[in-house]
Amino acid sequence: MGAASKESRKEVRKKLGTLKSLTVQEKTKERYKLGLTGFFDFLRAEGLKLPTKRDAMDGLVSDYLEYMWSQGEGRAAASTFMAALQDYDPKLKSNLPGSWRLMKTWSTHELPSRASPMTEAVLRAMVGWAVMHDYETFGLSLLVGFYGLLRTGELLALQAWQIHMNSALQPAVINLGFTKGGKRQGAAESVTITEKHVLSHLWAWKCRVPQHTFLTLKPHAWRSLFSECIQKLKLEGREFRPYSLRRGGRLISSSNVVVWIQYY
Repeated sequence: MGAASKESRKEVRKKLGTLKSLTVQEKTKERYKLGLTGFFDFLRAEGLKLPTKRDAMDGLVSDYLEYMWSQGEGRAAASTFMAALQDYDPKLKSNLPGSWRLMKTWSTHELPSRASPMTEAVLRAMVGWAVMHDYETFGLSLLVGFYGLLRTGELLALQAWQIHMNSALQPAVINLGFTKGGKRQGAAESVTITEKHVLSHLWAWKCRVPQHTFLTLKPHAWRSLFSECIQKLKLEGREFRPYSLRRGGRLISSSNVVVWIQYY
């Protein structure tokens, strides 16, 4: 029994990869890379070089944080940069006391900015705009994000093979893999959507695309289109952002739509 269990764990871990490769997800690695790229661009622009000793990094990092603050960057970008540094060289953390103090100060004085929950009326307006401008798949992604209660990263990473459907009349099960919630539960996560008009469009899309087709455009292009839609509908003052889809879907999930979150 023990040997079989050991062999099964061995096979599962072989598919998962090394522990080092699992410490940071691929999407996070991409954000870390962008965070470090911005730092190196700053150093080049200022004619600065990386020091040879870790304890000399604090001043440079502090200067870059001050630069980010002055340029109006969000605290999330600064946090990603600091996390990227620590991932690149874990021993750096204890050598950046001044930088971490600045991050604490940033958190204290950052302007609160939380995505407003999207209403179904706004969702319909955005989908209508998308259809009118021949962005049907973008409109579909809004519907799936809203009624599937998907996090923005989950929506932007969603591919056709993850959507399991037998017909346009039956529920769609979306396999999300190991999400934040799934990791806490120690299991993969899926959501089931039963909203009929979403199912019909989702089925039509799934039937005509290859299995590894993404539902959305590239993340930056999708976000840009989202912002354009909000602007064209004159909704800038409502604080709607991509995460508004999930927050809005949560508010109505107990009334006219059924969404099950499953762990397996």
